[in-house]
Amino acid sequence: MFGNKTSAVATIRLILIPIFVIVVIIGSGGAYLLLRHDAMVRATETARLVLNTAVAIRGYTQDQVLPDVAKAPTSQFYETGVPAFAAQSVYKRVQGMNPAYSYREPALNPTNPNDRPSSVEVDLINRFRAEAQLDELTGIRDSDAGAVFYLARPIKITNADCLVCHSTPDKAPPSMIAKYGPSNGFGWQLNEIIGIQTLTVPIAEQLKGSVELAISLAGGLLLVFVVTYFVLTYTLQMTLVRPLRELTDAAEAASVTANERAAINVSGTKEIQDLADSIARLRLSLMKALRRLASGEPPKA
Repeated sequence: MFGNKTSAVATIRLILIPIFVIVVIIGSGGAYLLLRHDAMVRATETARLVLNTAVAIRGYTQDQVLPDVAKAPTSQFYETGVPAFAAQSVYKRVQGMNPAYSYREPALNPTNPNDRPSSVEVDLINRFRAEAQLDELTGIRDSDAGAVFYLARPIKITNADCLVCHSTPDKAPPSMIAKYGPSNGFGWQLNEIIGIQTLTVPIAEQLKGSVELAISLAGGLLLVFVVTYFVLTYTLQMTLVRPLRELTDAAEAASVTANERAAINVSGTKEIQDLADSIARLRLSLMKALRRLASGEPPKA
């Protein structure tokens, strides 16, 4: 007994299935990663543009608004002259129209209690404080509006004038102390990272679209495979397996007859027909050789 006999079509099927699985995984998975990367790139570009706008608002407030506010009576604290307050106020209006967009300037020890950081923001601030070379952090996190992309930059005290209001309570304007108290927003040091600018932009729809496109690609690959699978196996069955089976039956029938002229008629490709003719010639030569041996005639050289 020889080993198990497996048909050519069955062998091809066994080869095609794992190839298809690998192609689907690589194709759809690769497409998802590329689409997700593209969504991240576009979200980063949008976030940087919007965050640069916030930086511009801070700069305008610092250079154009604050000098005029400084001329006002000191009996009242004017929040409109604070760059951080101006930038966040503008973006609160933006957030009112687009809830998934938000801009904040949380600090570990903020003057305004509304700027107290969340646990996620505390982690970002501490990372900037621990890694001074970092100038930007990005990522994706969950929110009430779904997945959002965030971009964060450190807020570093580089202007000594800021310490007039944030070093110790006795140096701060009395109107500021009256509004926020003597315990918030003090003890800051020059060149210290005290908080972050953080902006979030919506990305849930883009990520959902990436998944949907990857699924569509997988469905398309499945359709292509099914069509290819049946066309290829049917073609092999008709052009190779069936003609070879006919050739086997014809050769077996010819091998049990003494008629030298018994034909081995098969249909199929040129190669199959050439093989049938070769078997017929081999059979004829073998019968002639056996006949000479039976008559005692020496075989021809």
